[in-house]
This record gives sequence, structure tokens and C-alpha cells, in this order.
Amino acid sequence: MTVGADGSVRERRGWRHRFLVVLAVLTAVVGGLLGPAAWAPAHAAPKTVWIPERWARTGEVAWAPERSAESDNFVVLWGELAGTSPTTAPTQYRFDPANVLRELESAYAFYVDDMRFTPEAGLLAQHKIIVIITSTWSSNPGLNAWATGGSTDGRVGVINLAPGAAQPGSWGLVHELAHVLQNYTFLGRSGYGFTHASAGTFWEASAEFMAMQALPGRGAGDLTRFVRTENLPYSSSRHHYGAWMLIQHIVETHGMTMFIRIWNEARSTEHPLETYRRLAGLTQDQLNAEVARYAMRNVTWDYANRAQVQPFIDRLYPFVVAQSLVQVDAVDAAARQFAVPAGIAPGAYGYTKVRLYPDTPGGTVRIRLRGHVDPAAGSGWSYGFVAVRDGVARYGDVVQGVDTQASFATQPGEEVYLVVTGTPTTVHKHAFLDGWTRSYRFPFELRLDGALPQGHVPGGSRGAAPGGGRWHPNGGGWVDARATVAATAYVGPNAAVYGRASVTGDARIEGLAWVNDGGSVSGSAVVRDNALIQGGVSIGGTAVVGGDAEPTGSCSSGTYLLFDPARGCDGRGGEADVNRSFARFATADLALAPEATPAPSPTPSASPTRTPAPTPTASATPTPSAPPTPSAPPTPSVTPAPSVPPTPSPTATASPGASCTADYRVTSSWAGGFVANLRVTAGDRQLAGWTVRLTLPSGAVVHTWGAELRSAAPVELGAAAWNARLAPRGAVDVGFQGTGSGEAASVSCTAH
Repeated sequence: MTVGADGSVRERRGWRHRFLVVLAVLTAVVGGLLGPAAWAPAHAAPKTVWIPERWARTGEVAWAPERSAESDNFVVLWGELAGTSPTTAPTQYRFDPANVLRELESAYAFYVDDMRFTPEAGLLAQHKIIVIITSTWSSNPGLNAWATGGSTDGRVGVINLAPGAAQPGSWGLVHELAHVLQNYTFLGRSGYGFTHASAGTFWEASAEFMAMQALPGRGAGDLTRFVRTENLPYSSSRHHYGAWMLIQHIVETHGMTMFIRIWNEARSTEHPLETYRRLAGLTQDQLNAEVARYAMRNVTWDYANRAQVQPFIDRLYPFVVAQSLVQVDAVDAAARQFAVPAGIAPGAYGYTKVRLYPDTPGGTVRIRLRGHVDPAAGSGWSYGFVAVRDGVARYGDVVQGVDTQASFATQPGEEVYLVVTGTPTTVHKHAFLDGWTRSYRFPFELRLDGALPQGHVPGGSRGAAPGGGRWHPNGGGWVDARATVAATAYVGPNAAVYGRASVTGDARIEGLAWVNDGGSVSGSAVVRDNALIQGGVSIGGTAVVGGDAEPTGSCSSGTYLLFDPARGCDGRGGEADVNRSFARFATADLALAPEATPAPSPTPSASPTRTPAPTPTASATPTPSAPPTPSAPPTPSVTPAPSVPPTPSPTATASPGASCTADYRVTSSWAGGFVANLRVTAGDRQLAGWTVRLTLPSGAVVHTWGAELRSAAPVELGAAAWNARLAPRGAVDVGFQGTGSGEAASVSCTAH
């Protein structure tokens, strides 16, 4: 049969005449170097079927004409176990080739024609993508992958799908097609493409992001793993299916075009963040600040697609969201000095979220944050405050450095959070499985005034344990009502025991470790850091499982600190750790400098390190010796902690004849909604303030960042406190989310 791109099914005639089998020899392909700008419409010319000759010769894929089906862009092959009519095959081999082709053609049209992920040129324009239905060949039982996508022989895309993954509405089908098209961004283009070993997580995160665009509301990646391991490096293999939120942030900041450029213009030696940095024209400090803003958004998952994602978050295991807020350790409780537990300190572009409780509602919170510097790691930290009221987030500025001091004016009724991101001075490139012991962590300590962190408030309570669980009396961690946990066992405040798991004896579950349904920990065993004990795994005796390890089998001795599927319970010592040991800071070494002037409240103060961002800001954020950022307003001189933070000038007036312009751009859109960016640029004279007015023929503004909504119709956006003053030719980016098409009839800017 043949399935057209329009979904129609036609009888397949003259198959042998049209089924072109050629030798698998790499050839130069004219047009293979075409970039994303050279766009051709999908289905421009008929494509041929190209099958590696060795498949038939070696039996690797023993295809046969009577067990195949074609559409304009795909050919499906299956084995003899599914017969010539796979819709009536035994259940374990049953699938519908016509439906597979229809769904693939629909997704292909979206990715290539609508999303324009990669142009239909070069190799993609020549041959049909091969789809292999695995587990249907008795001659090759090893051909049994559930769902994979890639390419073969440097020439043609290949999708492997088990019959169960080829059913109607398959998420895997759309995800794997995304992987195939990712391959086509570099096939035939020497020196291009994400082929470096450090790009593995970005591959998977991108495929999930693309599937979410093709099937909105149908999936959101593996958020259980991602939220549970937010502290691990962004490129960690332990959460790659859930790491799409950074991509969402990039798209909402720069538009979908940036995501497409990152893939189509990547160099083969680059980490994805290096590609983004280069294409966006960012310095390393600006890249770090951008990642920190993304991390801050993840307090409430403050994205344009939040309504689609929130149902998936609400269905996570009960402890996952509640315990994504890390309880820090007390170093000197009386002095309000605390430290992130060393084993769960943020990795490169991982982050730590801490709930803070202000001493008084609406009071000012002051912090000094100092990191334990490792020169080999290029240690750096970027952090900011997030205040939340009624689910709406208000953001502080990003502070960067190794030893900094900042303040944040809270407002009554707000929840307050501190988000600290590990931001090195260079983008580290590790192999996909270079986990906990092979990647750097960025431990830090903090001194607070005006607030206390969760778990350290006198008389404070965490409230009822979510999901009908309980807080374990020995350690305070979350325990499922179905679990068996001895009173003598320790479950730390960030740890969890889920389902019918068992923790007995003097066993300890520490850090962000958790024991999944059916797992068992006993004796004097210790499970810590980000380790995970899955169902059917038994850890006992003196075994220590830490880092990002996920052992299999039964371990009664040895230390296991790295995710290593090849390592069994061998009883050996732990893997060598690249991170060096350190001592806690003395209380005097983390003293807060006295404030020279009262902090303004509730109006946020100006930031000396502010860079244009898609999110609002709030507080003063001095950093040590940070370079100024391009296209941002001039900033006061930067003073490292513990010097007194600079305060904004009390008055500002615009020069006569001041003017401004506003550039309006829709950066992301979907059915019924959009995200827009406004760049406000001063004229030849200084501005003391500005107002942008625009007319939206349909829809309304639902959320803003960096500006205050002063009128709904017509829309009037005024400057926030931190970005009101603009130097001559200075610029600032603000934005909003709205309903409707996003088309603006008029846009104007008024200077003050």
C-alpha cells in the first residue's frame, strides 16, 4: 500500500520497479551544505527508497517487498512474525502501517513546513525515511528496540519502533521523528551538527520540546526525574527527557528561530550552550545570567505553556515538588549562616531552590552568598530572589560572583525563594555518562538577615505531608503511607521513600536520594546525594550508594557514586571524584556589611548588573568586578561583598526633547495566544521614564515582565523601577504574554 501525505491510502503497484536498492557507499550530495535560510517546501519532488545493501545480505534487517508500506516521505518495513497483514497479527506483533504513515506524515509536515526545523534539501529531499517495526523478525531477535531515531550510513534517516510504540497517538513516534530530523541538520555537512558527546541531553530535551509543539498538551517529558535532579548539571543523563524548560526559556526570549538556528548552525565541536552563546552574541557572564533567569522561572514553571504543563506537574509523585525546595544545613544557626549540603550542591547550570521565611511581612531580606572556589572548575554562582503571590512570580535581579551581597524588598503575602545556579567561567563539556564524580559541583554558603530558610524557623511547621504520606520523625523526610520505615532508620529532610519500599535497621537515606516502590535498604547502608534505589533493588550491609548512582541487583558492600549500568554490586570502593574537599567558612568570614541607607520598600531598587531579560526584576544586586553588558543601561560601579550595596539616585529627570522608540516582536505563538517582546530605546537624550502604548485588535495581555500594565485597552505598559532611567541610546527589553493573534495595529513610545 501507499499512503499519501494527505492521509489517503492507495494500492501499491510496480513496487519492485520503484523500490531502489543501492550499495551503501557515501557520496557527495549537491545541496547538502544548504543552511536553514534556503527553505524548500516539503514534498517538492518524489523521493526514492534507499536501503543499505548489507541489511539483506547479512540479515540485519531482512526486509521483503510484501512486508512494507510507503508514503511520500516514509517507508515502513516489518518482519515475518507480523505477516503480510499486520493489523490482524497476534497482539504482540499487531500494528497498522497505514496509521503509522498517516501520523508520521502529519508530524513531518509540522516539523518541516510549519515549524521549519530544517529545510527539505540535500539528503532529506532525496530519500524516504526508513521505519523499522522491531521485534517482528524471528531471524534477528536482537532487533528489539522500543523506540529510537537516527540515521544510517550518513545518508538516510531511520526510526525503530516496536509494535507497542507504533500504536495510534504514539508520543514515541513523534519524538523519534524529531531525532531523525536532528540528524538531517548535519548529514552531508562536514563540521556541523551536535556530534560532540556533551550534547546528548540537549538531543533528548529538544526531541521532547519538539514533540510538545507537535502534540501540545499530550506530554511534558520525564518531569519526575528532572524536578528531582534540578541540582545536577544541565547536561546530566539522569534527567535528559525533562530538561526542555531551558529551551522553552530560550524560545520565549529570542523566538523559535533561535532554537532552529542552534540546531542548524551548530558546530561539531560545540556544547549546545556554546552554540547559543555564539548565536545570541552573549558573553559568558551574560549566558550565565540567562541560565540563572531560567532557573528562577522554575519556582512556578512560569512559561507560556504553563497551562499545558501544570497538569503533568500536578500528577507527579507527591514528594517531588514539595521536596524540590532544598533544606540547607546550619553552620552557625545563631549567626544565620547556612550551607547547601555538599553532595547536592548545584552542578554546572544546575540549581538549588531554597524557601525563605521573612522575619516580618513586607520586610527586606539581606544575603551574603559565598562559594567554595575550585580553580579547576572555573567556579561561579548566579542567584536571585523570587517572590510568589497567588501563583504569580516577581523576580529579583541576577547576582553573579563568588562572594556577593544583595537585598530584596518583600511584600506582604508573598512566598519568598532563593534560587542559586552553578555558573562556571566556561562551558564544561562532559560525555553523556560523565556523571556525579566526573563533573564539578559548586558548593556555597549564605548569611541571612531578615529571613530564615525552611527547616530553621523556630516553631515553624512544614504542614501536612503531601499525598497522604508522613514526615519521618528521624530526619524529617517524606515517607509514603504504604512504605515500611523503621524508627531507627534515618530519612533526611530532602529524602523520600515512595510506595511499598522498605528502609530498616540503621539505614540512612540522605540528600535528595529516594527509594522507589519495591526498593529495599537495610542494615547500616547509606543512600545519599541524588542516588535512586529502584524497585527490586536491595541495598544492605555496609554499602554506600551516592552521587547519581542507580545500582541494580543486591549490594551489601562497596561504594557506588556514579550511574554506570555496566557496574554490578562488586563491593569495590567508590569512583574517584574530581571535586576537592573544603572546610566551612568561619562566621567572621561570612559577615554581612551594615547598610548605609534603609532599603527602599516596596519599590525595587536599581541593579548594577541588570541585563535585558524576559522576566521582571526587583532588587539591588551588586557583584564583584562583573563586566557591563551590551544593550543595557549604564550601570553604577560594582562593589564586591561585604561592601555596602549601591543605592539608586533619589531623583531623575529627562532632558528636554527626550524621545524613545519601541520595537514590537512576537517571539512565540500558538492557537489563541502569544508571547511578545518590546525593546524600548532612548533617543539622543537621557530618559527618566517611558510608556509604550499599543493596540491589539483581538485578545488581551495576561502577564507582563519588566514593565507595569497600566491600561488594558489600549494596552499601556510603563517602566518598572529598575529600568525607568535610560541613558542616551540605551535600550531595555520587556515583554508580555497575551491572548489572540498578537498582531498589533499600532505601537508608540512616550518619553518622560
